[in-house]
Amino acid sequence: MHKKGLTAAIFHGLLLVCLQSTVALSAIAQSPPLPLLTHVEQVRRLTPDEAARGYPIRIRGVSIYVEGSHVSVFPHHFGDRVEVEGVTGPGRFAPVVLEHKLRVLGRGRLPKPRLYSWNELANGQHDGQWVQVRGTVLSASIDRKSWRETTLAMTVASGGGSFKIRVPITRELDASAWIDRQVVIEGVCGTLFNFHRQFVGVLLYVPRLSLVQQAERAKEVSFDDLLRYSPDQDVFRRVRVRGVVVHQQPGSSLFLETNGQGLRILSQQEGLLEPGDVVEASGFPAVGGSTPILEDALFRKVGHSSPSPAVSLELRGPLERFDGRLVSIEAKLLPREGPPDGSTFLLQSGTKVFTVSAQTDTALERMLAISPSSEVRVTGVCLVQSGGLWGTPQSFRLLIRAPSDITVLHAPSWWNLRHALWLLAICIGVLLVVSILLVVVSDRLRAQMAIVREKIRMVVIHEERDRIARELHDTLEQELAGITMQLDLAADCFQQTPQTARQAVEMARNMSRRSMIEARRSVWDLRCRMLEEGDLVSALAQTVESMTNGERTSIHVKVEGEPRRLAATMELNLLRIGQEAVINAVKHARPNRVTVLLQFRPRVVRLSVVDDGCGFEPTNPVLNGSSHFGLLDMRERAQSLGCRLEIHSEPGGGTRIELEVPQAQ
Repeated sequence: MHKKGLTAAIFHGLLLVCLQSTVALSAIAQSPPLPLLTHVEQVRRLTPDEAARGYPIRIRGVSIYVEGSHVSVFPHHFGDRVEVEGVTGPGRFAPVVLEHKLRVLGRGRLPKPRLYSWNELANGQHDGQWVQVRGTVLSASIDRKSWRETTLAMTVASGGGSFKIRVPITRELDASAWIDRQVVIEGVCGTLFNFHRQFVGVLLYVPRLSLVQQAERAKEVSFDDLLRYSPDQDVFRRVRVRGVVVHQQPGSSLFLETNGQGLRILSQQEGLLEPGDVVEASGFPAVGGSTPILEDALFRKVGHSSPSPAVSLELRGPLERFDGRLVSIEAKLLPREGPPDGSTFLLQSGTKVFTVSAQTDTALERMLAISPSSEVRVTGVCLVQSGGLWGTPQSFRLLIRAPSDITVLHAPSWWNLRHALWLLAICIGVLLVVSILLVVVSDRLRAQMAIVREKIRMVVIHEERDRIARELHDTLEQELAGITMQLDLAADCFQQTPQTARQAVEMARNMSRRSMIEARRSVWDLRCRMLEEGDLVSALAQTVESMTNGERTSIHVKVEGEPRRLAATMELNLLRIGQEAVINAVKHARPNRVTVLLQFRPRVVRLSVVDDGCGFEPTNPVLNGSSHFGLLDMRERAQSLGCRLEIHSEPGGGTRIELEVPQAQ
């Protein structure tokens, strides 16, 4: 630091006098004429390049500091009203005046200084200004080497930082007597800077020791008295409190507790305190998160006592009663959502979710070692945050000081959300595999059932064909033998007894017709592939389609209900009954319309054949041979199905043939 150069040209309305060589004067004389500056503010607004041009100045003001006045070429003193003539210079931090001539005009009056905090002076903008500061003396000593005269060197803490102060003294004194005093100081704001003209600190030049006065001691108040209503109270005055240290954030804040109340104190003062230290702090009351705080505070240790015990944090009731206090609470540690290296954790107590901040690395390591969903007891300093229109407490957070502030009560249960999701995924996977297997097995089972049904159908068909073959052997062969015998009888009796021959021929003809019907029925049964390739409905429709006798008779097949497959024997007999009924109607009744109705009901299947032909008398039918044998065949088939064939007809009224087959068949 350039300590001697720091004191150059310091004025309030006037810069300090400084002797310089005449080399600069000759350079200025050769430059073009520049305007005369008569106010200090004009000089302060010059840039370094502009100030280096050497603007002429003539300024009147009051001398506020004279360095080494007893050796000065110009005999003037602190407080004199003077007139200075000279030129501007760039200085090493701010513009300065290179003094050529100084004339004392008489005694002047010092300007009234403004009270500044450290934060307001910590930018160099008030360099050379007459200021007032308030603070606590941290150190004091006698300096006999750094200056031209003996000075009292002090370091004063004020707000967010500390000042260095130099006061010229004419006699020895006990510097230690100033330590820990609250003082109010008036002086010139000087600047500490580096080679690059950059601000690095504040140095206060005090002309006289009398300008360092002991401040009125701040009024001591209780925590309850802060920011309470009082018509006569000046809320902007510094107050003093006393309490036991609960926690300290060095260089930031301090938490005190006394009589069951907590207080947060904002202070950038250096110095470490321990829980249990009794301190006295002074600062300005301000609004905190939910309770008052102290700002720009200074503190000093005055004793030590046992640390304050933690109180149980009750979520029912006003939360602000715990603000700033050491509390403990049992809660569940929630899974972390932020970065893994963060110091903030979420906990839940009942339905209340709050945050916990680890204040030390060891506390952070302890929190990181605890598994999520663990039941823990945490102890820490409570900070309550208010919000909303009425400023009611909304949330709180805890500051954990050390690993001992965290105790694990219960480890997390194995049955948690993560494991439940895994189990659910496994169950879903098993169900999916089982479903796939069921689908595959069902497809194979359906295929096997289709094969079995087909084999059963083939077996039934083969059995039916064997039965028909036996019937052909038992009936058709016997009929043909009978026909042969009747024809032989007719041939023998043709000459002798013609009447007997005619009867034999008639008998042979009837037997031939019956044989034809039996043969036709057997052939139908043998050739019935329609049921093998389709169902009863399609087979019946194909069968009757070719039975119309030109355009005279129309045949319609109708279906009611949901068609379904029936037993092979049932489908075959129903098909043949329908065929025979349609053939008889078309051949003998001469109808205009024949309707075949197939009804699928839940437990029965009903077949009806209705025509609008000539009809007949069912109780005493006059039928030819083929019709008679056709009715017999239909009745036999109906009996084989376990049901009765019903015939409804009258001469001129058409015919209705129907049967109802139980589903069990």
